[in-house]
Amino acid sequence: MPPKPKAKKKKAKDIDWASDEYFTKERSMIYIEHTHECPIFAVKAEECGEFMKQRIPERQFQLVRNKNGKQAPRDGAFEIGFCQNARTSMHEIWSGLNRGPPRRDKFPPTFEQLVPDVQRILKKFYPDKAVGLSDDEEDM
Repeated sequence: MPPKPKAKKKKAKDIDWASDEYFTKERSMIYIEHTHECPIFAVKAEECGEFMKQRIPERQFQLVRNKNGKQAPRDGAFEIGFCQNARTSMHEIWSGLNRGPPRRDKFPPTFEQLVPDVQRILKKFYPDKAVGLSDDEEDM
């Protein structure tokens, strides 16, 4: 019996979020560089994206991991970058590169501690909107 032909992996289409076709000012970008040495790095990256979507529901968030696979991550890396939209500059809000061992030190203790940095970046572009703040926090 002849060998079965190998199935080709279907490559995910790379999307250029800054192009006119996909760009929207309401979509904020979360860039995460994470190593592949342990599955927990990928899990934490997904958790970060989901947390931001739940914490700031009035914004759209797009999680980009390792530049859509185009970037070979550094050993021990877990870095989170954020930008207001795909056409603005990225700001690093967490770096676990020089942290650890233990591995748990590579990640933020809670993703809640990243929210003030995200709000600061969003306010830079929309000072009239208090993005991600509850009514009590806005009055302060």
